[in-house]
Amino acid sequence: MNQQILTVCNQAVVLLERFCHDQNAQLERLAKRIAAEFTEGGQLLIAANGCLQSVAQLMASQFAYRLSFERPALPAICLGNDPLLVGRMNADGREAQILTRHYRALSSERHIVLLLNDGSDPAPLAALRDDALDNGQQVALITFDPAKDPLVGSDIELCLDLGTASVPRMLEVAQFAGHLLCELVECELFRS
Repeated sequence: MNQQILTVCNQAVVLLERFCHDQNAQLERLAKRIAAEFTEGGQLLIAANGCLQSVAQLMASQFAYRLSFERPALPAICLGNDPLLVGRMNADGREAQILTRHYRALSSERHIVLLLNDGSDPAPLAALRDDALDNGQQVALITFDPAKDPLVGSDIELCLDLGTASVPRMLEVAQFAGHLLCELVECELFRS
C-alpha cells in the first residue's frame, strides 16, 4: 500500500475523531439553536473566506435541499455567492464589504450567522460579524484555531475548532462538520 495514502487516511481519522470528541457539546448546541431559529421562521446565513467558501456553499445547499430523506426546504443561504456582486465590489476595492453588502440586501429579521474562517483575510468575516451583532443576531464560528483566530471573542457564543491549519485536512473536517450539523438539525426538526 502507498505510504502517503495511509498517512493521509490516518491523519484524517485522527482529526475527525478528535473533532467529534472535543466539539460534541458545541455541535449539539449549535444544531439546537439552528433548529429553533428555523422553527421561529429564521434563517441560517453562512459565510466563509478562502478555501472554506466551497464548504459554505455545500452546507447551504444541504440545508435548502436535503441530505438523505425528503423534507421541506430549510432556509439557509451562503453569503458572498453572487459572482457579479463580488466582481463589481472587488473592482471598486471594497472586498471587505462583500459579505456585509449581501447580508444587508437580505434584510431578514431573524437569523443565525455562521462564519467559517480558514485563517486567510478575516476582514470580510469581521465586518459581517460586527454588523450581525449590531443587529442583535446570533453569530457562530467554525475556525482553523480559536487561539489564533481574530474573530473569536466574548460576543461569539459558539465556536467550533477544526483542529488543523492544513488546507486539505481543514476542508475534510469542515465538510464533515457541515454534514453532521445538517443531520443533527434534521433529526431535531423531523425525527423524534
